[in-house]
Amino acid sequence: MEEAEVIIDKVREYIAKCPFLKEYAELNVEYLIDKVVTYSINENAGYNPVMNKFLYGSENQFLFTFDSKLHWNEDIQNNIDNSKFFTNFKNWLEKNNKNKIFPNIKGIYEIGATTNGYIFATNANEAIYRIQCYLYYSKI
Repeated sequence: MEEAEVIIDKVREYIAKCPFLKEYAELNVEYLIDKVVTYSINENAGYNPVMNKFLYGSENQFLFTFDSKLHWNEDIQNNIDNSKFFTNFKNWLEKNNKNKIFPNIKGIYEIGATTNGYIFATNANEAIYRIQCYLYYSKI
């Protein structure tokens, strides 16, 4: 497997343990199935994975989004709950980061979110919500 494939698989395993994901909901890679309450982890395009090079290694990043397809409508409470899910997800990442609970990736030293959850796309009764995330790791 290529390095990015290994990383995205480990990130998927890690995020699958998040207590805020709906039980039995599907967690995919690079794909949201056509039903509500599904999740996907997607590697960002067009970024340089190497942040800094050193004589004996490098600092690297893996940039990804965590997407979810959820019910979306005029029900204010439903939309607040959707927003709350992403707030809880971001707080879970921050707490794990603080406690050094990381995906099983050699050299990892930080994982987190760079945005709050936001609506990425909608149709009549569902929306794709997205949160931008990052993972930093050292390579020797």
